[in-house]
Amino acid sequence: MTNPIETLQQFINDAEHIAFFGGAGVSTESGLPDYRSDDGAYTELERQKLDPRRVMSKRYLINFPEKFFNQSNKNKKKIKPEPNAAHLYLAALENKPKDVRIITQNVDRLHQTAGSKLVVELHGNNRHFHCMVCGREYKPKEIQKDEQNIPRCPIDNGIIRADVVLFGENIKPEVLERAKELIASSDLLIVAGTSLTVHPAKNLIHYFTGKRVVVINKTPLKIDLPIDLAIQEAVGETFKKLSI
Repeated sequence: MTNPIETLQQFINDAEHIAFFGGAGVSTESGLPDYRSDDGAYTELERQKLDPRRVMSKRYLINFPEKFFNQSNKNKKKIKPEPNAAHLYLAALENKPKDVRIITQNVDRLHQTAGSKLVVELHGNNRHFHCMVCGREYKPKEIQKDEQNIPRCPIDNGIIRADVVLFGENIKPEVLERAKELIASSDLLIVAGTSLTVHPAKNLIHYFTGKRVVVINKTPLKIDLPIDLAIQEAVGETFKKLSI
């Protein structure tokens, strides 16, 4: 029987344009829990008898900013995540050089920290912030909070929020189009750390018309997708076994 790691290595070696489509499972080995895991934000909210889709929505942010940020701060883990083997391998692969395109559902920017240059963030990121009134951009160290612990813009007193997609918001059309273009023009698609259950992200992979599809996920995908190689293992552990 062919070794799946050897097969994946050969697929990567043969490919010219590699699209990596990643989900929460890519960052769990960096210490960031999956939202739906036992210690994830969704699960924690449900333990408190709160509806995640309501509490993590734009409407809730606007109507109850103090509650929104108090809850958001509770859910933050006191860790400083670092890129794991998957992030580092993909960044190093660019220097081979290989044309590596990363489409991520994560908001942690660990791919960029590792050194990857072409990264499409479907759900935005939690490292950049802006005022909801004037649109002025802020770095984390520039943000000031009022007496209710709400981040406020000193220019117009607008709420400052992270550049992430909340419930009730759509992924930016230009972001979706860019993701479609990169997937459609790749000859190898690696789907990793995601069960592909969330729209519209799950539909993006159907734009792939290249040669090979690889899935690296601890559980099988419940989606109609022709797969050339499936590896049921942690993403980082898989990439540790590969060579550049």
